Amino acid sequence: MVGEAPDIFGLLVAAQEEKRRSVREEVLSALGIEDRFVKGSIWIDERKCYGPQCDLCVKACPTSAIFWREGRLIVQEEVCIYCTACVLNCMVEDCIHVRRVRPDGRVEEFSSAREVACLQRAVAGEKAVEAVERIFPSPEDYIRRYGPWPR
Repeated sequence: MVGEAPDIFGLLVAAQEEKRRSVREEVLSALGIEDRFVKGSIWIDERKCYGPQCDLCVKACPTSAIFWREGRLIVQEEVCIYCTACVLNCMVEDCIHVRRVRPDGRVEEFSSAREVACLQRAVAGEKAVEAVERIFPSPEDYIRRYGPWPR
């Protein structure tokens, strides 16, 4: 509308998000890693984390997005690919929380190895169905290839 002041805060947030996305794209491209998620976030509950005596998530991270600085775990989200490695290796349930959004808009959240396993099983099942549908778009295609079911 005419005479309305622009939403400066909204513009700043959008500019910051665009810059973050650009840096992320550049870094992952340099590492040769495909970004499979539109958006994501990760946080670590410091009250539950065992700290430097554990270090399993740091060692498991394929992009070194998790590291120690001044006695605290830091997550460099520009490099994090939300892959589940840290959650799978963490010995504490509900310590590392990951939320990611797939290109089709589906949101996935997990913070335990059990949740990751269920998610991976579901994704593998979807991929298997897609592969079968690619090979046999209709039941007739299957019958043409293998013949009718025996009676």
